[in-house]
Amino acid sequence: MRNKKSLFPSGLALPVRLHTIFDMTRRTCKRAVFGVCILLLVCGCQGPIQPITLDTAGVTPSMDFSDLEFVLGRVLTDDGLLVAAALSKHADRLDAQLKRLAVTGPFASPQLLASPNDRLAYWYNARTAWAMKLAMVEEYPLRFNRQELVDRPFTLDGKTMTLREIDDILAADADWRVLVASPGVTFRRARLPEKPFSSEDIRERVGQRLSGFLDDSKRVVIDVRRQRVLFPPVLWRYRSQLIEDYQRTYRTDGANLTTALLRYVEGSAHRRLQNAVGYRQAPAESSLLLALLKD
Repeated sequence: MRNKKSLFPSGLALPVRLHTIFDMTRRTCKRAVFGVCILLLVCGCQGPIQPITLDTAGVTPSMDFSDLEFVLGRVLTDDGLLVAAALSKHADRLDAQLKRLAVTGPFASPQLLASPNDRLAYWYNARTAWAMKLAMVEEYPLRFNRQELVDRPFTLDGKTMTLREIDDILAADADWRVLVASPGVTFRRARLPEKPFSSEDIRERVGQRLSGFLDDSKRVVIDVRRQRVLFPPVLWRYRSQLIEDYQRTYRTDGANLTTALLRYVEGSAHRRLQNAVGYRQAPAESSLLLALLKD
């Protein structure tokens, strides 16, 4: 009897302990299911990304960028941050520009974009407008999955496109700076412009924007304490090409990306890179932080 008592001190002991075990098991299973759901989301297995659609009935092709100029003049801070409240206030003007872009472009209206510079300015303006629109989709936090930004479909140039496809077009340009200097809404891309792009000065502005990109401490991070430079992926992808071109041009060996970039910039951007020539180099992290000012 003593042995039985020591095993089961009361008639309630066995069911209470079993209840506790069952409860712990249930909670463990819930956590496991929750963990699987989070894993699926992180892996991008949440299903297809829904496209953004706009009603373009009655809209005619035009190279009028007045709505984009209006919006850019009211939604950016002095240091290039996109002000969420201001953009929401002028969302109708942005949508009006996007509708015009949807039916205008090299494919939809080739007669309006006769020269390569016409087309380059078009793609820069289209990326500017759609990057702002995508940044304001309600479910996005300040930091988000990269795929949600670059792979979300929308109507542009008479067909369905994405920011990634615009980037592919820009990357096909003979000048590598075209992609690197193109506008975006994250700290991994060059900042948004203060005004729309035009074919007359687009090539000059590409060079200016590259210098601004390299001179921006939020985009190209120079870590003095660790003596390293973190380059955004859009620039890091050209690392081998730029180093090879530099070494071939100057008949030297042992160059790095920082050294190779010096001949493309001047002023404060040049001084900034020059001071970091001997630092280690690495690509910046892949997570994205929106250059967005929220309330």
